[in-house]
Amino acid sequence: MSRADAGADTGSASGEKTKRESFTGTSVKRVEDHRILTGQAEYIHDITPEGCLHMALLRTTHPHAHIESVDTSKAEDHPDCALVLTGEDLVEHYNPMPCGLEGFEEWSLATDKVRFVGEPVAAVVATDRYVAEDIVDLIRVEYDVLEPVVDSIEACDDEIVIHESVGTNVPDGECLEFGDPEGAFEDAAHVVEREYSWGRISGVPLETAGVVATYDPDHDEFDVDCNIQLHTLVDDTIYETLGYPPEKVRVNVPADIGGSFGTKIAIHRYCSLASMASQHLDGTPVKFVEDRVENLQGGDMHCTDRKYRVKLALDDDGTVRGLDTWFVDDFGAFPRYPVNQALKPLSVVSGAYDIRDVRYDYDLVLTNKTSQTAYRGFGVPPHLYALEMAMDEAARELDIDPTALRHKNLVQPDQMPYTIASHNVYDSGDYPEALDHIQDIVDEKEVCEGGLLDPAVVEAKREEGKYRGVSYTLLIEPGVSGSDWTDRQRSDRDALKVRDRDEVAELPEHLRAEVRDDGTIQAWLAADSSGQGHQTIVAQLLADELEILPSDIDTGYLDSVTAPTVYGSAASRMAVMLSGAAKGLGEKLKGNLRQLGAQEWGIDMDDVVYRDGGVERADGSDRLTLADLADIDGGISDPKTRVSYDYQHPVTELPEFDEALRNKFPVYPTAAFAANAPIVEVDTQTGQVEILKFYSLRDCGTQLNPDIVEGQAQGGLAQGIGAALLEEFGYDESGQPQAVTFFDYLLPSVKNIPPLELHHTETPSPFTATGAKGTGEGGMIDGPAAIASSINAALEPLGIVADEIPATPDRLRRKVREAQE
Repeated sequence: MSRADAGADTGSASGEKTKRESFTGTSVKRVEDHRILTGQAEYIHDITPEGCLHMALLRTTHPHAHIESVDTSKAEDHPDCALVLTGEDLVEHYNPMPCGLEGFEEWSLATDKVRFVGEPVAAVVATDRYVAEDIVDLIRVEYDVLEPVVDSIEACDDEIVIHESVGTNVPDGECLEFGDPEGAFEDAAHVVEREYSWGRISGVPLETAGVVATYDPDHDEFDVDCNIQLHTLVDDTIYETLGYPPEKVRVNVPADIGGSFGTKIAIHRYCSLASMASQHLDGTPVKFVEDRVENLQGGDMHCTDRKYRVKLALDDDGTVRGLDTWFVDDFGAFPRYPVNQALKPLSVVSGAYDIRDVRYDYDLVLTNKTSQTAYRGFGVPPHLYALEMAMDEAARELDIDPTALRHKNLVQPDQMPYTIASHNVYDSGDYPEALDHIQDIVDEKEVCEGGLLDPAVVEAKREEGKYRGVSYTLLIEPGVSGSDWTDRQRSDRDALKVRDRDEVAELPEHLRAEVRDDGTIQAWLAADSSGQGHQTIVAQLLADELEILPSDIDTGYLDSVTAPTVYGSAASRMAVMLSGAAKGLGEKLKGNLRQLGAQEWGIDMDDVVYRDGGVERADGSDRLTLADLADIDGGISDPKTRVSYDYQHPVTELPEFDEALRNKFPVYPTAAFAANAPIVEVDTQTGQVEILKFYSLRDCGTQLNPDIVEGQAQGGLAQGIGAALLEEFGYDESGQPQAVTFFDYLLPSVKNIPPLELHHTETPSPFTATGAKGTGEGGMIDGPAAIASSINAALEPLGIVADEIPATPDRLRRKVREAQE
């Protein structure tokens, strides 16, 4: 059905266009939700081919040890055992897994040494998972136990080296200077220097990692059904491990994968092992799904674990002249792909502040812990947290109101687009107005009689030992990452200084579609989804381009062989990239359809117009619907009703980003932002923090679907609350993980998610096709810093700063005791 058939105002018979209703920008219901809510969605857990066998893994309980021997004889004698694989088998037939840095060799099963608790040592394939787990217990491994490296600062001393062949626990690091930071600190009236700690967390998706792999011996190729994220970008981690070309390893990802948030980018170990097992079993399908303990303990899905030192150079009036950050990033046992999360904070290096002289220094450190991978925000949340803590402490030292200090240093609207010191560009926004607006809302609703911040109530609560406070922060969410910069750490950095702009190679976003016989549209995405609503967004965007209804558009997903390599659904990219791809695809398809109409009528193409899901003669004398055009096009070897389009990354046409692109600095052309005001209450008797209400003003440019934007914000803030107050993968001094169940790894729930009052403004981006900005990582990026800053505001009378994340009750209670001594 065309939009005209549905009653929309679509134009006159003379061909003069009038204003059309747009689906983009409206809260079209997510097409994904019906199958999910009715139980029709198919996950990897649901896929079990006929004759499928099941794999289980033997994981080490030692954080650091040489493997002396592996005895699999009793396991192989078990009547239900189909296969046992060890590291020795892999070395004989396959390759080590690709690593984030050169010089490392990591096998899917440990070979000579184990380096973290939970590292797989052997794989067993049996008739079902329960039997496979029992058989795993029959394998005997002899270890020579070594002293573990647990503390990231001590690891820098290299007294015990985890990888002898590399020779150091600090395989990567870089000190970058922009402007004149040395001069800024020399001339500063005040220098504030502090240290902060961000604990190891992760996304913990509802569905754990899973794979079903089948080897085809007739064609010597693999089919790998799995829930990996970025399957066309990181499929090399599978096919290179197997030792096959990409066209021989077909990676399929279902439409629904039960969440990822970046954590499933690095599940290639399981995909490779299941594929190897199937090959050894002559093509029998092999399935593996993590259990929750495996996921938390050794699932290759932990994320940022940092210790910061931050210095600010300030004038007497609070103007920030210089910023100097140094951090140690604990990557665990291997510098697993992607390592560039140590660099992404450069995209927002000075936050929302106008600071021109900056030093950015980091050390990537290895310890005997589970390896890091990506998680929502990808290294930005701890950076903004540390910066905002330093701003709070600078305000105290200079005796300036923290909000006034922030306001004084904000980038001004007349500076937009604003090139930050590290050469990324903020596209648009009025930061001072946003900060004022959220403060006005809280003042009106809460700093009043009966409000949460009623001065009388605050004083009475303080008498009970409960301290209330709020802080007003504005934080940036960088969006729509480029791809070329992501291998900076594997590049010759000296050569980058003379690199030419023409050498930059960005990955596009791919979209294809065809007109079906009934006139509806089938579209395909090259990028996989992690629940963001891509099928809905594509339907909205294409419906507007083709002037039909979203319900007439179905969207599927391409496998890694059929699809070209794209960056995919990460780094808050897809809303912007799909906007451009849908616009380009729609224009290309409409041009083809006009050409078909011109050929059918024997007239010039200029005399054919596209309108309302069909083509018409310009004089209005005849019309062909999409179904008519599909019929005309049927049987043609190069059909005009089937098109594909590659949308190039927007920075490729923007000279503002040339300096960043040439130097492989992080490129993120959209800057969504949030002005936050969480009201907290800290019980000084217990250290417990309660968020009474969370106010937030959010701006992601043009909202393509406000309901989806709202859902992303609420979910992101829930994860931000977890990061700020609850979640942490702790390790004891012996290298044993302390959070391997949900009794220890605490997630936010309805019990501790406060009322969220979210407001939205729209400052369209001048850099994108629809004015949209990336918004998939907000909340997790801006929530923790905002909450910690409000804790600082509440505990300011005691001189306490939340210098450790998560701000757990024991940590805050200890600080209160120290302050009261």
